Amino acid sequence: MIDLIFYNRHWQKGFVYPYSKERFFIDEIKENLDKRFITIISGLRRTGKTVLLFQAINYLIQEKKVNRENILYFTFDEEKVRLDDLLMEYEKQTGISWKENRVFLFLDEIQKLKDFQNQIKVYYDLYPELKFIISGSTSMFIKKKTTESLAGRVKIIHLPPLSFKEYLFFTDSKEILEKPKMYHKEIMKEFEKYWFRQFIEIINFSNEEIKDYLKSLVKKIIYEDIPVIYNINEPDILVKIVKYLSNYPGALINFEKMSDIFDIDRKTLSKYFQALNYSYLIKILYNFSKNLIKTEKKLKKAYLSSTSFVIAYNDFIMHDEWRKNLIAENFVISIKNYDFFWRENNQKEVDFVNVKDEKIEALEVKYTNKIRKDDFKNLLKFKNKFHNVELTMLYPEEIIENDFYEINKTKIKLKSIYKI
Repeated sequence: MIDLIFYNRHWQKGFVYPYSKERFFIDEIKENLDKRFITIISGLRRTGKTVLLFQAINYLIQEKKVNRENILYFTFDEEKVRLDDLLMEYEKQTGISWKENRVFLFLDEIQKLKDFQNQIKVYYDLYPELKFIISGSTSMFIKKKTTESLAGRVKIIHLPPLSFKEYLFFTDSKEILEKPKMYHKEIMKEFEKYWFRQFIEIINFSNEEIKDYLKSLVKKIIYEDIPVIYNINEPDILVKIVKYLSNYPGALINFEKMSDIFDIDRKTLSKYFQALNYSYLIKILYNFSKNLIKTEKKLKKAYLSSTSFVIAYNDFIMHDEWRKNLIAENFVISIKNYDFFWRENNQKEVDFVNVKDEKIEALEVKYTNKIRKDDFKNLLKFKNKFHNVELTMLYPEEIIENDFYEINKTKIKLKSIYKI
């Protein structure tokens, strides 16, 4: 017997989950609660997926006036039960027929439910009154399984680490963004402080407490989560890869050379990088080409999924401009789902290339104290090669005076890095 009352505190009259501050993604989740498709919240551990589920439950009860017992929450993090058994116990304990009534199913850490995609598919197709809202912490497992069996039935919402605006919101400091020219020094000070604190639970921790927390989180993902899905014989090497990327954010991936560094064969090392990528601990980018099939086979580079992880394994000198620029690059990829960079002839390089709706945007990060003409050379080379593209340069707030920089009759958008 499953103790569903233990998991569903909202069944108690008057109970409200005690999370008054909401991540900005909650609006997108609320908008999808009335939609037919399965809503999937996917992202790194400790980014707040479970809290978002509880806040969505609060919203259904308080705003949409849904009967408390018509909302079922369950996590597969500890207990492993089949969906059949879960729904049978739900009907038995509540007396509510899920076949005849509108029932909201909040299923947490779904990747730990074996064959979850086929189990959900049957109920989704046969019982349209069931609304599934599920969460997961492994991208390959979620995407691969839903593509295979749930194609056309899902809406995936990726939850990244905290954005800078969210960080200021949770630290009650958002008012400084209302007057950026007046408070630019305070903003940039908070921005670099935020690099350590991309997770809600640690925003008030000391730097040492943060390091202990993050190292513990990395170990939990590597030694507990990843082995459930991937056959990893040497998890210690996964830790070494994380430490390596903390020293070299945006490192080019050459498995031949790296196999010597990690004392492991090339094929296995490639598999380990993919496992870290699919568990959201790292982000792999591909060298851009308009032939995207060709792109997958070309040069790659990797970042950690959060600037907090970069700093957790290092004692960076924070006034080191080169180090800051690397962390600033890592910040961009931690909150933006870019898949590409561009590098040619081992010299020309653009940090990020974003492709959306057939529109191409090239972005460079320059975390410096001065705008230099030379900063734009690689963006211009990218435009000369690919032509109809949008160019963006990301700088610290205080050095930007205009929205655009024009060079050789080409306009390049200037944008404060924390505003992306």
